[in-house]
Amino acid sequence: MRKGALLLLGVALFGAATALPHAQQRPAAPANSPDVKALVFELANSMGMLRSLQQQDSVLTLEQWAKGTLTIGQQRFEVPDYRLSVNYSVPGLRVDYRRQAAGGQPQRQIEVVAGAAAWNETERGRNATPARDRLKERLAYLWTTPMGVVKAAAAAGPRATVKAAGGTTVLSFPLPAPADDVTVNATVRKDPGLLVAPHEAALKNLVGTYIVRVETVGAVATDTTYADYGEWNWQDYRADIMLPRRIVRRQGDTTLELTTTNTNTYNPYVVMPVPESIR
Repeated sequence: MRKGALLLLGVALFGAATALPHAQQRPAAPANSPDVKALVFELANSMGMLRSLQQQDSVLTLEQWAKGTLTIGQQRFEVPDYRLSVNYSVPGLRVDYRRQAAGGQPQRQIEVVAGAAAWNETERGRNATPARDRLKERLAYLWTTPMGVVKAAAAAGPRATVKAAGGTTVLSFPLPAPADDVTVNATVRKDPGLLVAPHEAALKNLVGTYIVRVETVGAVATDTTYADYGEWNWQDYRADIMLPRRIVRRQGDTTLELTTTNTNTYNPYVVMPVPESIR
């Protein structure tokens, strides 16, 4: 099967430490106030995360490949290949990408987080160097992927809130420790135009609820937008799981703009064991 390659961007819900209890039935929202569980369920259902008669979260791992640009201050880089590998159960994330300035040579960077450890690599799984100061930043990236938002909101329990005003719905919650001094504000929207590439066998005229913007405040400040949700797995590997094609992530003077080329949402083998030198 053809593989491509994805940087820290931002892509499990009701399992392990981020479990959402009682997900067997869709909860009914109160008539006069937004309901967190109902919204989380609707987001998971719209993205295709739920499976079986029990409607349990099926996504434990995923990979996403993309290409785009990276701008740091006034310096612009092409990003010809970008690979994001996520294991929501660890939780862990590896971003493996190349960036290239005009007239320059490609530079490969591999950025990893797993649990309470963060490090960089020169090859996947090799030559680790500590990146402790990037721990919360990388965890925030993991939990602000669309499926990460759903899982972290479920894990937040009563600390998660929903506010709806002026046609805008915002889901807010603190991230799991050790990044619990970071708060997420996720803007969601119910709009048929957000789903641009459904599975060929999907029912027509479906209107889902999707995450269109995720901001973080506190120890890590980021602003990420998502658009063009669809089925981006290879043609012979469809899973009916929807991820955004267009992603723009801003942090300080850094802007990453990506276009998804392929995904693997069939729970691929994704591991990031913490090296002995990092423990």
